[in-house]
Amino acid sequence: MRTIHFVKTALLVLPLLLASCGSKTKIMTDNKGGDVTNVPTTSPSVKGTDNAAYLRQVTNNASTATNLVASIDFNLKSGKKDITVDGKISMRRDQVVRIQISPMGLVEVGRMEFTPDSVLIMDRMHKQYLKSSYDQVSFLKNNGIDFYALQALFWNQLFVPGERQVANAVSRFDIDGSNLSLTAGKMNYQWTLDKQVEHILAAVATYASSKNGTSRLEWGYSDFKNFSGKPFPAQQKIKIVTPAKSGGTPKELNVGLTMKNFKTDSSWDTVTKVPSKYKPVKLEDVINQIMKLQ
Repeated sequence: MRTIHFVKTALLVLPLLLASCGSKTKIMTDNKGGDVTNVPTTSPSVKGTDNAAYLRQVTNNASTATNLVASIDFNLKSGKKDITVDGKISMRRDQVVRIQISPMGLVEVGRMEFTPDSVLIMDRMHKQYLKSSYDQVSFLKNNGIDFYALQALFWNQLFVPGERQVANAVSRFDIDGSNLSLTAGKMNYQWTLDKQVEHILAAVATYASSKNGTSRLEWGYSDFKNFSGKPFPAQQKIKIVTPAKSGGTPKELNVGLTMKNFKTDSSWDTVTKVPSKYKPVKLEDVINQIMKLQ
């Protein structure tokens, strides 16, 4: 029961911790699933110093699939706790990113869902939920972190805060070899690219506050597979570091997603209906849950 409680708590707090930080071989699968081949390493066809051309090459190498469904191993590390449980990720472009947690692949105990309008976290064990619009969290609102930025992080793509298309703000990127960076207010974003294939290997978002210190979100990508004709990272590792308080050490939460059995299945509903008997959870209650994780 302790394991399930810990995972349930993490599922509740992960979106808020994210907010506190600040985002070729023929495919061998069809809509019914199947094997996914490793992506071959090939040199990109476009090089040079022109920002627009370089960013276009990176963008073109990203997945263009509309749907992605995969089983996952959901790993959570916090302090001395290190737990892995089964789950599922379902993404439909520009509509939803959903993570479901089901220990041993049996009963779903929790769900985390991002849509363009809101964040939904459901604790099915205790029949409670938290639902919030992005602009209700001041950090998200002030720094332009919305659904499209979070979606880009899950899909292994570049993003510009407040913009739906990278092409709309090409001039805001600084390019230094295989490193990209962008500054927006107190936020700094950095991406590390693979020098040969030019897909994203890591994204880092740093929020510097003179009053509260520096928070950081790190999103690493590895084990690239060919999914729907483009490279996609089967391994995603998320590290969230929040500032130390009163001379203590910074708090760190690590989440790992190992995706398996990729599908482009579209036969699923993007809308989660909260049962009427579920009780809404207040933001203050979730913050208390965060403190229990450390």
